Amino acid sequence: MNARLAVTLKNSPQARFLIVGSMTVVVEYVVFYILYVGLNWNLFLANSLSFAVGLSMSFMSNRLWAFKKDEFERPAHHQAMIYAALAVTNLVVNNLIVGGLKSAGLDPRIGKVAAIAVIAVWNFFVYKHIIFKEKH
Repeated sequence: MNARLAVTLKNSPQARFLIVGSMTVVVEYVVFYILYVGLNWNLFLANSLSFAVGLSMSFMSNRLWAFKKDEFERPAHHQAMIYAALAVTNLVVNNLIVGGLKSAGLDPRIGKVAAIAVIAVWNFFVYKHIIFKEKH
């Protein structure tokens, strides 16, 4: 890894969030694709399970690396509770986007990508300013 990239990763939670998010997107989409296309599972079951896999990976990676702090404002169990509440909201919105776009005639595989993008934007702000906020 070159020095410039190392400095960017060290000083930029946005860059680390994008890396974690990119890895999460790949894992979540592969699980969705395998379940929905490969195994012909119900759309909402495949979407929900793939979302849960991505969510678990995302929380741990964001807490331990992307938004790592010397000390967080909230203890880990409070972070997990807020994260879980956000996850429920994200899951509902994710299913509404995927299902709504399918009803509008869009392929659910494209709807899944759209849902991931929308959720990623607001998650960054919630993670940075609420869930993984540094203690002052």
